[in-house]
Amino acid sequence: MPSPAPTHLAGDALVDWLQHAWAHPAPDEAGTQIGARLTQQMRRAILERVVPPAHRLPSTRALARALRIARNTVVPVYEQLRAEGFVVAGQGSGTYVCRIAPDAPPAAAKATEPAEAPRAASPLAFSRRGRRYHSHPLHEFWTRQPFCPGQFDLALFPFRLWNRLQQRQLRRADPIQLEQGEPGGAPELREAIADHVRATRGVHCAPDQVIITDGTGESIDLVARLMCDPGDTVLLEDPGYWAATQVLSDHGLRLRPSPVDAHGLPPPVLRPGERAPRLAYLTPSNQFPTGGAMPLARRLEWLRFAARHGTLLLEDDYDSEYRYEGAPFPSLQGQDAAGRVIYLGTFSKTVYPGIRVAFLVVPQGLQRVFADASADFYRDGDQLVQQVLADFMREGHYAAHVRTLRREYALRREAMLRALAEALPDEFATRRLSVVSGARGVHLTLALPDEIDDRAVAREAIAHGVTAIPLSVYAMRVRWRGLVLSFAATPVARIAPLVDALAPLLRNALAR
Repeated sequence: MPSPAPTHLAGDALVDWLQHAWAHPAPDEAGTQIGARLTQQMRRAILERVVPPAHRLPSTRALARALRIARNTVVPVYEQLRAEGFVVAGQGSGTYVCRIAPDAPPAAAKATEPAEAPRAASPLAFSRRGRRYHSHPLHEFWTRQPFCPGQFDLALFPFRLWNRLQQRQLRRADPIQLEQGEPGGAPELREAIADHVRATRGVHCAPDQVIITDGTGESIDLVARLMCDPGDTVLLEDPGYWAATQVLSDHGLRLRPSPVDAHGLPPPVLRPGERAPRLAYLTPSNQFPTGGAMPLARRLEWLRFAARHGTLLLEDDYDSEYRYEGAPFPSLQGQDAAGRVIYLGTFSKTVYPGIRVAFLVVPQGLQRVFADASADFYRDGDQLVQQVLADFMREGHYAAHVRTLRREYALRREAMLRALAEALPDEFATRRLSVVSGARGVHLTLALPDEIDDRAVAREAIAHGVTAIPLSVYAMRVRWRGLVLSFAATPVARIAPLVDALAPLLRNALAR
């Protein structure tokens, strides 16, 4: 314990400082309890050396009197500062400030080290991954206005039914709802998903092959972690889903974008000695964002390629529930006899975006490792939501809800097509403007001539209250120009007025 140092000056300075701080609290101190506020202020005072090390603090009684607060508020503050190492109590001689850091470098170091001018701390810098994410052009255009992808129409969701199922689960008072749950997700939900995708998508799977995740991005991340090494080549659709590009790139994989055509992504033709890609990411049922559907012949080509070269196919079946003409194409996974396909699905477009429930279907032999890794890397999602969703599916409500959405979205798609044709008849007649997406999904993709700056058109649209995502932000190497317009969150009655607001911008751009 240091010998008592003169304290009247230091103590007076601390009291004056605290009185001023007490009358003018910092923004992060406003609204906090008195004791917590005083603790924060005294920490600051010690760190800023209002009271130097080894100097004695005012007694708790004196400080309470100076600040006009109760002494029993000050006593626990001193005890907390002692516990944190800011102060130390002497034997009957008061409380002293600890030496938290040396005042100056040791003398020997002074003699041998050249003096350096003080340098201002450099600002924190993003990593390469952070810069790549932050600089992606999609962020500029993703605004919560009509026609923006990823939004949801709350009027279409069966709240009353969902709440009833949720309340029923809450009444069970089952501790499993508060725990992490089993690796791979709630068994009831895995079984319900397996039954659903077998019946509707022709997927071949047992319930234990279904792995629940918190979203498609997490599903892709899990596949990259377990099935790819840094430097492996990944074949990607161009244009394609931007999040897949970000996630796969973050794992140090070599991205090889390849142009899509009207039927999706064709298998690559390898040159002599060229290694096949380790992974190919595909959206065969509704290519995102162009809307192409992969025909059977090309699907079989991909399966033969994967079996011959050991390539893993990642099938993202993100909105296959929405097909408005003819029967849906069966999944690529359901036609795979070699176990080379991992199937991805999500509920964000059929239930509600914030549900954060997606899933993978992995080949036989991989399910235990995927389930354990999902639990270890990400922990399992909300068990209550998983149980409610399982009931929603098993009791037939999910299938009925999807049928309702499909009917409504078909009406919205027709309304958007009709409004565009009526607002821009000459542009469609001369094929300066065309719809390239098929009768699937929840968005339309308009193709524009190569010379049009689709980003400039999109900026103007946002200024007029309409979100039109430029097609070029989804492209990596190919030159695609167009606009992506989602109708998922926009009722039929609002579509024509919004198209009318967009039409003059398109007409002006095409006339330049």
